[in-house]
Amino acid sequence: MTRISPILTDFARIAGVESYEVAAKYYDDAYAAKKDLVDLPFYLDLAKRIGGPILELACGTGRLLLPIAREGIEIHGVDNSLPMLGVLRRHLEREPKDVQKRVFISEGDMRTFRSNRKYPLVTIPFRPLQHMHTLEEQIDALKTAAFHLEENGILAF
Repeated sequence: MTRISPILTDFARIAGVESYEVAAKYYDDAYAAKKDLVDLPFYLDLAKRIGGPILELACGTGRLLLPIAREGIEIHGVDNSLPMLGVLRRHLEREPKDVQKRVFISEGDMRTFRSNRKYPLVTIPFRPLQHMHTLEEQIDALKTAAFHLEENGILAF
């Protein structure tokens, strides 16, 4: 499970809400303000070169997933946070139908998620592995990614 920072967790506890509810509410605005993020061009370029379908573990609110889908690439996003996925679904509703048809969303823990599908590209963008508290959790997430890779597929994180 991707973890939220202790400060945000404490704030959420005081406010009486789930920490992911707090994170989901402010995530897009917080990252829109960060001008030093260079991950979107990296993942877009990789997605265009590899093609789809793509599996994105810890997709959150769709900060990377939606731009990839807008490029005509099928993408399956997985996240364990229902509030984050709720924001993603609201964003997706505002997208053109052709973009909506390319996006598949699943609630799931990136340490244990399994589907029958294999992908030429699996991504774990930005910091989800860093939010895990143990090496075992990180290894389990990487095993999930490996399980879903096609032969000679690429994992990018």
